[in-house]
Amino acid sequence: MIRLSLVRSPILISILPFGNTTNFDKPANSIINPLDDKFGWDRVKNIFRLNQEGKYTKELTSIINITLSGGMFGMVLGGVTASKNTVDNFISNNEATKFISHFDAKWHLQQAVVTNFIRKGSRMGGKLALFCCIFSTVTTCTSAYRGKIAVENYMLGASITGLLFKINLGLRAALIGMGLGSILGGIYGVTSLVILQISGVTMDEVLEAQKQWINSRDETIDKKIKEGMSTELSEVRQLYEDIKKSHLIEQTENIEDKT
Repeated sequence: MIRLSLVRSPILISILPFGNTTNFDKPANSIINPLDDKFGWDRVKNIFRLNQEGKYTKELTSIINITLSGGMFGMVLGGVTASKNTVDNFISNNEATKFISHFDAKWHLQQAVVTNFIRKGSRMGGKLALFCCIFSTVTTCTSAYRGKIAVENYMLGASITGLLFKINLGLRAALIGMGLGSILGGIYGVTSLVILQISGVTMDEVLEAQKQWINSRDETIDKKIKEGMSTELSEVRQLYEDIKKSHLIEQTENIEDKT
């Protein structure tokens, strides 16, 4: 308040005149722009909102697809890796076990393989899905906030992901994970930008094409479902008419027998 009053002092203004157009009460911007997409945080918020069509935005769709793809890949990778040693472990653990028959032993072995595949595959898939979700979310939000695609966005996303995944092992492991993630994120970012530069497309075009593909897939599925329902409905109606005719014939026959 003291500094502001000194700046507005008539004595200072008389010593250092700023011209007749000077007005200290006038705001810096004559027109206050409303909050819209050109502000960083609004672009980030709009990622997690439905668009005008009532569907997910292309950025959120990309995050979901990357997360699901990472989870499925991790589940398959973890399940296959766990299933390699299942047969050897089953034989070594059941050397003294008496099975009813050869088929009974195979059935127990199959159950062990399926159980290990689901348990360890789900664990690996969950970790990889969480890793992909954090990385893609941070990278996408950073790119939306800055309004551009850059290598440092990928480095930031990978470093935060590495930090969070190694933080339970201590500060040293967290810093190592952060540094290693930053290096790998930089390599991934440079590779992605080089591919985009060579192909002559932008990331927005890639996301838009992915969105259009998903929309066309959903429309095709809905169309097939409607066609199937219409076909089944006509068949059900025909069956109903046949049953109704048969009941009428039976009633007519019963009336004729009684007469």
